[in-house]
Amino acid sequence: MNKTELVKSYLMNEIEQGKIRNGERLPGCREMAKRLSVNKITVNKAYKEMEDMHLLYCVPRGGYYYAGADMKEVAISKSIDFQTVTPDPTLIPYRAFTHAMNRAIEEHKKTLFNYETPLGLKDLRETLKGRFEQNGVYASSSQILITHGAQQGIYLSLKALFPSPSDGKLLVETPTYHLALDMAKSLNIDCVGISRSAHGIHLDELECIFKKEHIKAFYIIPRHHNPTGYSLLEKDKKRIVELCYRYQVLLIEDDYLADLGTDKRNLPLYYYDTNQLTIYIRSFSKTFIPGIRLGALVMPNTLYEPIINQKYLLDISTSSITQGALDFFIKSGMYDQHIQKVNTCYKRKLLKAKAILTRTSPAGLSFHVPKQGLFLWLTLPAEVSVQRVAEKLAANNIRVSSSSQFYIADQVEQNLRLCISGVPEKDLAALSAVIEAIKDEMPQ
Repeated sequence: MNKTELVKSYLMNEIEQGKIRNGERLPGCREMAKRLSVNKITVNKAYKEMEDMHLLYCVPRGGYYYAGADMKEVAISKSIDFQTVTPDPTLIPYRAFTHAMNRAIEEHKKTLFNYETPLGLKDLRETLKGRFEQNGVYASSSQILITHGAQQGIYLSLKALFPSPSDGKLLVETPTYHLALDMAKSLNIDCVGISRSAHGIHLDELECIFKKEHIKAFYIIPRHHNPTGYSLLEKDKKRIVELCYRYQVLLIEDDYLADLGTDKRNLPLYYYDTNQLTIYIRSFSKTFIPGIRLGALVMPNTLYEPIINQKYLLDISTSSITQGALDFFIKSGMYDQHIQKVNTCYKRKLLKAKAILTRTSPAGLSFHVPKQGLFLWLTLPAEVSVQRVAEKLAANNIRVSSSSQFYIADQVEQNLRLCISGVPEKDLAALSAVIEAIKDEMPQ
């Protein structure tokens, strides 16, 4: 046995004896080299070979982790929810935000308990103005509206743009965020779909739709797409904005995960829009604290009055206390520290998920695991019933989302969406059970 095999054999023995558990970090190369009296280069080579076997996964500058055993060997004692988009409970900064609430009340006690303007707390809007500029969103604080989450931002946009059912059509990606579809349906807005795939959006098809249909607005999630996890290329974003300007189509850009590890070179559509055709929507729920229900909407000047009027009719204004607390949380630097922690956690989860899916997936099953984001998108073989797979997993306390809810009509699609945000890292081994359920439905 050469020295590389010696390291691998030692690690496999540690795993078999339960000394290295699912999701656990392995000893560093220097420590392992000292333990086995070998060169650290040898240890690194062994780790890389085990990574190639999908037994380990690597977190850049964070070491190697054990990818976990097949679910046949793992007992599931509680419900594992791949449906919810709620953040991992261990990442919610309860104490820090409580401190922020107390400080905000002390600093703004004369104003926080009164009605605020529909736009929201001025201090927070000024803070967000500076923050948004760092991400390529340049707007005045008077164009920023604080909302009850991104969902209210979408609703306000649709209400303002479609005051009556005959006022044009809404173009949506297929698949897309299911609550946006539900809102459009409740408002009797006629929707037209355009396919969103791993290759993005077919731009010739987009122009054809703009020519043939009376499209008033295009609801789009360019980055960290829900449900697929895909992100558009920069050249495609530019072209989409150009086409919308040519055909005078307004954009509703849902950038709900803007803070979640977005590459600085990966810009929002808003950045490329120099003609104020974009309503830009941001959320603080998916990466921060869902319960505070805070989001922001950046509106073109031409839509200021209708959006403000709709906001006033809905709830007058968003809670000033939570706005003040978020403002303090951002200014103090605590928000950036929190986001860094969230990004590190989710990147580690995605790497582990990719290792498990790569190791266990059968021929005929394809999957997409993004480098950043929340969603895994599985495409099942045509002969497999997505519904039966979902039902079988539910019977074993594993909840997944079938793709039908993400389409305009009841389309038969061969996809499952799995969200990793609320699943503890140690429970990601349940992905092997998902694969086993799919294999069981495949012809032998």
